[in-house]
Amino acid sequence: MDAADIERKVRSGERLTREDGIALCGCDDLAWLGGLAHQVRSRHNGDAAYFAVHRSLDVSAGADVEEAVALATGPAVEGVTELRLSTDAGTEWSRLPRTVRELRAALPEGCALTACTMRYGGAGEPVDQAACVEQVLRLRELQDETGGFHVFVPQLQDGPRGATGAEVLKTFAVARLLFDNVPHVAVDWALHSVQTAQLVLQHGADEMAGRVVDEESEAAQDADALTREDLLDLIRDTGFRPVERDARHGVLHTYEGPDPQRRETPQPMRV
Repeated sequence: MDAADIERKVRSGERLTREDGIALCGCDDLAWLGGLAHQVRSRHNGDAAYFAVHRSLDVSAGADVEEAVALATGPAVEGVTELRLSTDAGTEWSRLPRTVRELRAALPEGCALTACTMRYGGAGEPVDQAACVEQVLRLRELQDETGGFHVFVPQLQDGPRGATGAEVLKTFAVARLLFDNVPHVAVDWALHSVQTAQLVLQHGADEMAGRVVDEESEAAQDADALTREDLLDLIRDTGFRPVERDARHGVLHTYEGPDPQRRETPQPMRV
């Protein structure tokens, strides 16, 4: 791997190639890789770490376009401001531009199609980093064609058992470096664990994705939910400034940043 050439491309904003992505996947220096991804993350979003309310919609292989459009009219009724497209390696990619265009036209006012997701990993098997590169590049091409996405959300299959910590950090860092035409990368704490999600914020991601509730009693009934105050503390604890956003990444509320009296980084995680 020509590390100096990749660093030059990242600094200048030049698009990385498929070969660059494969080379990055072979890199075991997570500090260097995470540092590059953090440069891109900071270029896009400064010290902000976002969160929002969302709903996912499956557009994987066999999913019907008309059915997807019909389902897209429901989320806003329940106060959801964002619709996330979820796909996998078996998806017929040639039909996705039509799906994106029709969904954007069908969404109710106040609800936006802003995110795409990628499933990766699986318990007992190493993450296929080359397959992740291919999926990211396909989504990058789709974004070039449609411009429909604001957020990319890698989703770990089988929860925290689906990959090692090092594999998760590498997947997010490489995705942030390759997916140059989407401004935001989000990590779902329910799929990756809260501690891993904090580290991912330091390896390219700029958003914490998951169920947010206002009452402790609600969080107690849902193991995957966090209260707003707990989420704010977790973001600050990682060294970032919490920002609540709307469906188009407009700022709804900016919260105070990290308390300088608290530790600057989360507790070490074994990877």
